[in-house]
Amino acid sequence: FNIMRTLGLGATHAYITKYLNKTFPATVSGKILLDVQTHGEAYYINPVNLKAYYLGRPADAYNIMRTLGLGITNANVGKIVSAE
Repeated sequence: FNIMRTLGLGATHAYITKYLNKTFPATVSGKILLDVQTHGEAYYINPVNLKAYYLGRPADAYNIMRTLGLGITNANVGKIVSAE
């Protein structure tokens, strides 16, 4: 959740609610949007269908990422440069 707070994209409540029952613009595809005007609720915008998935409780967020995530090999994970 710290990563979501740090790397998530802040969005107004009006912006998020405008698209919740529709598809989001492609500009936020694959992003985690944080509702900065309420309690910081997080939504993952699935690049496949541009729909928002609410990342409520930790277990819910984990299940969504596990279900929608693409997966990666250990070799490819090793190619990712750390920001540290």
